Amino acid sequence: MNGLTLCPRPEAAAPPVLVSDPAGLFAELARLDLPRGEYVVCGSAALYVRGLRARMGDLDVLARGPAWQQVLSLGVPPSVALSGHGLVVNHPAAAIEFVDRWTAGWPTDYLIASADLIDGIPFMRLGDVLAWKQRARRPKDLPDIAAVHRLRRLWNGDPAPAHTDKTDWRKAA
Repeated sequence: MNGLTLCPRPEAAAPPVLVSDPAGLFAELARLDLPRGEYVVCGSAALYVRGLRARMGDLDVLARGPAWQQVLSLGVPPSVALSGHGLVVNHPAAAIEFVDRWTAGWPTDYLIASADLIDGIPFMRLGDVLAWKQRARRPKDLPDIAAVHRLRRLWNGDPAPAHTDKTDWRKAA
């Protein structure tokens, strides 16, 4: 040879996670390296990552197939979800809840296939989050519904409602 030493090519490193949160939940999710196309982050985290929430308490991750099998290997036995719909595994060290089904009426395959990829992490589509929160219409969902409607008005160039009491988010929903 000509004196050059050939080194094996390093494995392609996973891209760094750019989305962040104070608790490091997105970094922990990325560290798990779940198979692409087999999971999606659902619920309020999909609003947080888009700047529509100032805080989030946990990550709700819908997983199937190989991703669900990997979740089961975390060593935490699955339990029946509070809704009675599907199974849940709580991450042993982080506020991440993994489910094998989303709430009734939301097909797993659809939610995963239609996910928006943001900084390498699949998130539930904003329109689906809105529809899910409108159906649930829990008190904690109302500010999120109002935030999505404000964003929609901004995107559409619609003026703000003529008379909204900004101290009462229920009037904006």
